Amino acid sequence: MFRLLFLLLVSFSGMAATESDLWEKINKASLASQNLCYSGILNTVDEKQDINSTRMIHVYHKNEEFLKIEKIDGAPNLLLMHQTDAVLYDNDHDKILIKRKKNARLFPNIFPTSVEKLKENYSIVDGGPFRVANRPSTMFVLSPKDQYRFNYHLWLDDETSLPLKLMVIDNNQKTIENISFANLEFLSNEDVSWFRPNLDPQKKYILNEENQLSQSVRKFWSVEQLPQGFEEVSYNAKRYSGLNAIAHQIVFTDGLSYISVFIHPVPKNQKPQTGSTRKGSNNIHAQYKQGYQIMAVGAVPMTTLTRLTDNVNLSNE
Repeated sequence: MFRLLFLLLVSFSGMAATESDLWEKINKASLASQNLCYSGILNTVDEKQDINSTRMIHVYHKNEEFLKIEKIDGAPNLLLMHQTDAVLYDNDHDKILIKRKKNARLFPNIFPTSVEKLKENYSIVDGGPFRVANRPSTMFVLSPKDQYRFNYHLWLDDETSLPLKLMVIDNNQKTIENISFANLEFLSNEDVSWFRPNLDPQKKYILNEENQLSQSVRKFWSVEQLPQGFEEVSYNAKRYSGLNAIAHQIVFTDGLSYISVFIHPVPKNQKPQTGSTRKGSNNIHAQYKQGYQIMAVGAVPMTTLTRLTDNVNLSNE
């Protein structure tokens, strides 16, 4: 009897998924979020437990992604995204502000094309079976290997591997981000006729975009030592009408966590921001160096932001 039980236990343990198997499921999730056609309602729960709902549709057509997200409650904001280029139509009373954003990454498309980089900074375990949006799913827990990032809990659809739910857990075991499908439908066609805004003739449309500058200005700043696993993925330099100088935005990522760093001059009649705070799911750390405001923002530990801003070096533009 005991021998039989032992053999059964050995057999079962041999069937358990290895860490490589689990990472392969994450790799499939990355492909599914890009290559499948689906629509549904997404619920985002904030720190006050308020629920913000959006309607989304995603189509993969001729090897290109098309995404539309509409806000259900409140002002009817709209986001259209082709590949990684997004345009937000922000309803502002009697006008619509049009904002452009490059290299955007939105749920459920949250993973890089390769998980090799994630393996260096996160460990993964199987959290067991669940149901999300009335679909069988499996939970995965991605835990950081150091102090520079948070825990991620992820639910993948068992049939398609599409991410159905994401929770970000901080170092105090507090959920700082919670987004999930309330319902989900997979589409059988690749129609993209919906990929356009419904213009309101009663409102004025304003392109909220400042002058984009060339990459030639980027030598103005440098970062000596990035937190482990992070690398620069995008950079923008703009000359805003309210500033007689250049404002910089640099985005860093480890493949899952993102940090935006903003660098701009502080007018002599303004007091710079310094110190640490939190807004929603993001931590914020600000420093003042050589007449410039340096601010780092991201859903990462404050230690990460502090180390990054400490290592930003400025030189003459």
